[in-house]
Amino acid sequence: MSIQSIERVSAILSLFSLERPWLGVSEIARFMGLPKTTASSLVRTLLEVGFLSQDSETRRYTLGQRLLNLGIIVEDTLEINQKAQGPAKDLAEKTGLICRVAIWDEDAVLITLDVIPREVDVLARRIGPRVAAYATSHGRAMLAFLPPNDLQKYLKRIKFSAFTPFTITRKDELEKELAETRRRGYAVNNQGLVQGRASIAVPIFQRGGRVAAAISLVGSPERVLSKDLTHLVRNLQNTATEVSRLMGYTPGTSPMEAVKTRGRPLGRVLLDQGQSRHKSFQFHSEEE
Repeated sequence: MSIQSIERVSAILSLFSLERPWLGVSEIARFMGLPKTTASSLVRTLLEVGFLSQDSETRRYTLGQRLLNLGIIVEDTLEINQKAQGPAKDLAEKTGLICRVAIWDEDAVLITLDVIPREVDVLARRIGPRVAAYATSHGRAMLAFLPPNDLQKYLKRIKFSAFTPFTITRKDELEKELAETRRRGYAVNNQGLVQGRASIAVPIFQRGGRVAAAISLVGSPERVLSKDLTHLVRNLQNTATEVSRLMGYTPGTSPMEAVKTRGRPLGRVLLDQGQSRHKSFQFHSEEE
């Protein structure tokens, strides 16, 4: 298969989403800007190898079982999941709240670990969904530590959408919230993505001090943003510190420990570290 064909296959698979789970050949051809015969040939190959499946009545296509099987392999071997699963499970049981881990994925965040407390008696591990970074505490926890130039590029690229009446939909609002996130050391999202759901999140770091992911606690606004918020944040930061250590983050004193021992906001600690090393915090893949 040529490089062009591989690129086309990747682009076709990327057309499918939660909002658009089923597509016909004509739609695929139109989205791809390809002749229908070319699109049909590519789709037929993807169907044969199990990357797509077809509804026998509508003749439309959706993502196939083989991708699910590959996704399970990715989920089980993803380093952040391997390192975070135990600490996240402990945190969920300790707080009675859902604990989630997410990574950065092309201007969005991808949930890789979803741990439900024991009272529900479920440990759910599945990749997805992929959601807008600006509308989640995960995304804000990571965005807050982007270098200023990279943040401005993100703000120019992104198109805001209102998921609820509480979603941040303006650049100046987001910049203000990110500045507050850096100051206090954790991100807050109050019903910005789903009504009736609130969350707090802090970043997880990996080797070299780079942001690897973010970890959050999720529940009702009454549970998360209550008088116990300080206690929840402390537990969340402790867990993030532990996972960061497991991810190879060893700068001498972790940012989370610095927050607790010196009384300085996480954002200030990280900015000072970055300035002293003359390097910026960036998002990197786990393969690096």
